[in-house]
Amino acid sequence: MAKLIVNGTVVEHFFDANTPYSAVSQLVSEQYGETAHFEIELSETERKQQHRASIRQQVSSEVADSDSLLGTTSDTVHLLLNELSGFINKLATAQSLAEMRASATSLQMAIGHIEAKVSSGELQFPYQTKGLDTVNAEITARATGVNTILNSVL
Repeated sequence: MAKLIVNGTVVEHFFDANTPYSAVSQLVSEQYGETAHFEIELSETERKQQHRASIRQQVSSEVADSDSLLGTTSDTVHLLLNELSGFINKLATAQSLAEMRASATSLQMAIGHIEAKVSSGELQFPYQTKGLDTVNAEITARATGVNTILNSVL
């Protein structure tokens, strides 16, 4: 938990790190006087949570809100599912190398341009910035967490 420090003394060991700064300022002013100086000491976990919240707020205000991002993610998954399904079905019945190549045509037309944009630097995905180890750890943790909950209720 965060600590509230006023005039160099810890006055609250279990301070809510999400309390708005203006509210803390008013509280300190009312309880310790107008000239009191304060700081909030965050735990490492709280510091990471606030940093993550700040990044999410910036994405929401500069890129898209959560619902729009979810919609884009949904569109992407549907596109890939449809194109991959068509590719697999055509590939499964291909009898020659020419038919195998032809089976990839629709998928290539739908998403083939992405590779060139990534290679040129025109497009960069968040997972590339975060790093594969981080992304894989997040996928594993979230999938396992959701599955644990589902197993406990189903």
